[in-house]
Amino acid sequence: MTTSAVSPFFTVFTPTYNRAHTLHRVFDSLSAQTFRDFEWLVVDDGSTDNTPQLIDHWAKVSAFPIRYFWQENSGRHIADNVAIRESRGKILAGVDSDDALLPNALERISRHWQEIPESERDQFAAIVGHCCDQKGRLIGRKFPTSPFDTNYREFVFIHGRFGGQKWDASRSDISRLYLSPEIEGTNYVPEAVTGLQAARTYKIRCVNEVFRMYYIDDTATGVTLTSRRNVARSAAGRTYYYLWLLNHEMEYFRRAPTPFLKAAAMLPVVACYNGRPLGEVLRQLENWRAKLLLLAVLPMSLLLGIYLKLRAQWK
Repeated sequence: MTTSAVSPFFTVFTPTYNRAHTLHRVFDSLSAQTFRDFEWLVVDDGSTDNTPQLIDHWAKVSAFPIRYFWQENSGRHIADNVAIRESRGKILAGVDSDDALLPNALERISRHWQEIPESERDQFAAIVGHCCDQKGRLIGRKFPTSPFDTNYREFVFIHGRFGGQKWDASRSDISRLYLSPEIEGTNYVPEAVTGLQAARTYKIRCVNEVFRMYYIDDTATGVTLTSRRNVARSAAGRTYYYLWLLNHEMEYFRRAPTPFLKAAAMLPVVACYNGRPLGEVLRQLENWRAKLLLLAVLPMSLLLGIYLKLRAQWK
């Protein structure tokens, strides 16, 4: 189920799980792109619907190359890693299996990338733009200028007021350097960990243009690729992320305390689900500020743990 392509400018990739009923949004929006130098790479995370047959049909009639990969149900982060490793394009653009791109999205991203001076281009990892909902309404706030150059750490911890859904297309060579950790026993690792790691070396360019249509409150979208609400199933991945955040990003605590308070409160809870005692977690925290923060919010952690257990019993 493969159509050949040699080094296209873009690899558009879509991780999917039982979304045959919405995948047409991605396919139709790619068919309408004004920029044609791309391939579409679909990573199927163990679908049991007619996704394989659908992709096979599209691969035979499509005007652009389509490549399909199937894996046992493992979670979004594993599917992303497959797509990154298998991509042929210079720029990676991930599109969810129930979303769509605006017709000129790839053309405009290509233009913005070329507008970065060649002498500076190696410093940049991605172009970031906006999303709208299915009615065309902007999600989140605009950037203060366009272009607006920053890095992902500052984007998250200093400029978090932008809010809402944003969408990026990133360099494939850099993405391969920062793959998601493949941790046994979890179907979820927060995506932010790879962006925060890359941000120590690379910048991003943000522009006030809408690239992606994000469907909101759509009851037809079906199941999700990752069971984020299943704390037990995602505990190992969350434990990894919260430890990483508290060990590496505490310098931003004063500027943006909320994500660190959440991490410190949730860490004992998810670690417990993961079979790791509090003493072990404290030993794995590498700085005294993180240890102190965790101990300070421990009463909140206990309440969260009780709440999650009660919620599981009520279901």
